[in-house]
Amino acid sequence: MTEAVLNSFIHNNKIYNVSEFDNIYSEKFPSIYEVIRIIDKVPIFLEEHYERLKHSAEIIGYKLNLSIESIKENINKMIELNYVDNYNIKIVLNDFNLNLNEYYYFIKSTYPEPKMYKEGVKACLYHAVRENPNAKIINAELRNEINNILNKGKYYEAILVNNGEITEGSRSNIFFIKDDSLYTSPLSKVLPGITRQKILNLCQKNNINIYEYPIYANEIESYDAAFISGTSPKVLPISKINDISFNTQNKLLLKIMNLYDEEIKIYISKQK
Repeated sequence: MTEAVLNSFIHNNKIYNVSEFDNIYSEKFPSIYEVIRIIDKVPIFLEEHYERLKHSAEIIGYKLNLSIESIKENINKMIELNYVDNYNIKIVLNDFNLNLNEYYYFIKSTYPEPKMYKEGVKACLYHAVRENPNAKIINAELRNEINNILNKGKYYEAILVNNGEITEGSRSNIFFIKDDSLYTSPLSKVLPGITRQKILNLCQKNNINIYEYPIYANEIESYDAAFISGTSPKVLPISKINDISFNTQNKLLLKIMNLYDEEIKIYISKQK
């Protein structure tokens, strides 16, 4: 099934119709990628996504000789070709030993409904180990397995558990709140999410206590609130993990949501 949507995609600086995607796209191992949210025709936090792309390449032993200007040019070209204002664009890179393969294409983009930000979403625990957690590497088998569980249980996200320790969501980072403090897994055990880092920076600027240390699945009932963060959901409250309920109207949670939304507005205004 074709992952690319809308009208056109770019492969190695050439423009193709999405009807040709399956014939041209090759998901060779390893393939690294980024998903960037476009809002008001602006690729949000592009600089951080670029740095993570380079970091992912370094982790698997390659130096990425690709400029941010080149990436931005291709993204802007995609925005124009597909008449897009708000969407998620995916960048995939592979074939590092030969001629670098670059793909730019829009993917099916769904965002939480307004009521989800008020009422929260349901999540489940899923026992899995992600290889190279700091690198954004495509793992289609794990993604398909988790998608089946999410669809069957009508969950929004699966929270990964490794040896009893909660690490991250299958496509997000996860935070917990207790009293006036924020808790999340250590960076070494998770994908360094762009939204995650923005949240931590905003909390530091606003004197919100942050603790990065192991969080165990059998302890989450002791927390007041929980939320996931990511490109599409931004800061999204969790109402339940399995049978454990959390407060979706927690004051600190609402403050972090507002701080992050304001950060996006500021970024967009600087790019215009």
